[in-house]
Amino acid sequence: MPKQNPDTDGYQRMMCPAEAGKAQCLIKPHTLGRCIHLPLIDPEPSPTGPVKVCRQNAITVSPEAGAKQWQALEYGGPEWQKVYFRLRNSVEGYNGYAKNPLAEGIEAAGSRRIRGIAAQTILLAFQLAHANRRKIKRWLETLALGGERPRRRTHHRRKTKEPGTWTPTGHLAATA
Repeated sequence: MPKQNPDTDGYQRMMCPAEAGKAQCLIKPHTLGRCIHLPLIDPEPSPTGPVKVCRQNAITVSPEAGAKQWQALEYGGPEWQKVYFRLRNSVEGYNGYAKNPLAEGIEAAGSRRIRGIAAQTILLAFQLAHANRRKIKRWLETLALGGERPRRRTHHRRKTKEPGTWTPTGHLAATA
């Protein structure tokens, strides 16, 4: 996290979030137990030891490092699109699942007949938790437990008739 604004050359001092009081870190025991609401950081172990910012209070980042704009994947690139669209499809699919009017129906505010944004938010959270539980339960039903074969999900499709055997009922009789 930034410790101060960039200087005229673009160099910026960055501070360890645990030292700034925004997190707790196992490497810095004096930051533990400050507040139960602070996230606990568990840095990945490295054969060379902790990263430089963990060994001291602050580091200087050059403008070439691009710490402010750095991303793991180049925006708009083929790898980014592959990851982004897969995640986006998952989110949109879940939105449709939770909006199902025969289940939670979160789209219809009439299903939460209570006034106030706080109460609406709490009830919406319960509806989403129920949708999560329902989705997890359906997934667990498909797992192979105790040496059994996995159960396949059923498809609710109507059986179609062969095109040569089907005729509309009543249509030909009405014209004769």
